[in-house]
Amino acid sequence: MAAASLVGSLPYPHTRLSTDKTVRDHYHFAAAVLPSSLPATARAEHVTVPCTTPSRAELAGLVLSRLPAYSDRVRFGAVCHHWNFSFSSMKRCLPKPLPCLACPDGTFFCLPRSESCRFPGTTSYHSSCGEWLLFLHDGACYLKDPFSKITLTLPNLSSLCPIDEPVEIINGPVSSEDEVPPESLNMDADMLIDKLIVCSELIVAATIKIGPHKTVALCRPGDDSWLVSRLGSKVTLFDIMFYEGKLYVLDESRDLLVIIVWEDDDNGKLSISRIECLIENETLSFSLIHNGVSYLQYFLVECNGALLLLSRTIYGMPSDGDSECTPIKPVGVGFEVFKVDFRSVRWEDVTSIGDDVVLFVSKSYSQSVSVSQYKVKGNCIWFCNCSWF
Repeated sequence: MAAASLVGSLPYPHTRLSTDKTVRDHYHFAAAVLPSSLPATARAEHVTVPCTTPSRAELAGLVLSRLPAYSDRVRFGAVCHHWNFSFSSMKRCLPKPLPCLACPDGTFFCLPRSESCRFPGTTSYHSSCGEWLLFLHDGACYLKDPFSKITLTLPNLSSLCPIDEPVEIINGPVSSEDEVPPESLNMDADMLIDKLIVCSELIVAATIKIGPHKTVALCRPGDDSWLVSRLGSKVTLFDIMFYEGKLYVLDESRDLLVIIVWEDDDNGKLSISRIECLIENETLSFSLIHNGVSYLQYFLVECNGALLLLSRTIYGMPSDGDSECTPIKPVGVGFEVFKVDFRSVRWEDVTSIGDDVVLFVSKSYSQSVSVSQYKVKGNCIWFCNCSWF
């Protein structure tokens, strides 16, 4: 195993890894300059070379931080109990690894190499959300980490109830007297999960399709029911993101709404205490193609502490011939990136995400990764129609 041979060389200061500044600092290498007139015995009696042996945890951190693929880090932890403990305890402190490309048939391609692997029982997963895979079977719903085998049980898709929430959206559109009131959500309709995010160990959020609407639902692992918001009857949702302790929702007009989730200290019941329209996008521009069509997609992603909006435009033209399967063929793709300016409360154009950053974007899960230590080209967007894991 590659990880084993790499770690095996670390305890010896004379190996090639000793030239690394971090390793040198751990060993406190020092050159003692001694008077040549002193006898050898005197020099031996009076000279002490400081040398501090790094702990097992420090050595493990040095190795793990140099492994770009998450699968390599898991292999490191599988060597023995001590290495597994080091991996588990440092998992949250390490630089983000490059994600895996998760295909629908359960095959995972580990970046930056083209290495593929398969995990038993993952061929029927629905989507990915971070390190979790979402599985749906006959209404049953659960999350599973294919590496650790940890499973989180979620409520059945047929068990829905309305969540306690405010009626009005702060700074939201004002309804006129002649406007037709929005259609209420039918809690007896079939529920389909569009996107799921794990906000914390105790809260899971999802955008769901229920009847003709797409709305927000919340639950805690182990709960009996999904708590469904009526927000989807008021706005058309495109994406959802958990950022700095709050839920952010993007609608079809690129308006950004923030949802404050409240948990009762006494009974642990979840509710929504506030829904506010943070950014109202007054102007919405479209890139069109002559005699063709344009299809817009929006994605929220966190990058270097900022909340970004990625706008993807797919340009299409009518297909040649009498093709019924694909009447429109894609002929080009364009991207625009914006970030939230919380001071001026508006979308700000972004021309560069940074030479050491890559955005991995998909419908089910998006993330940013610093790649300078992995020798991967930065300032790029990798888009996937499958899932990033």
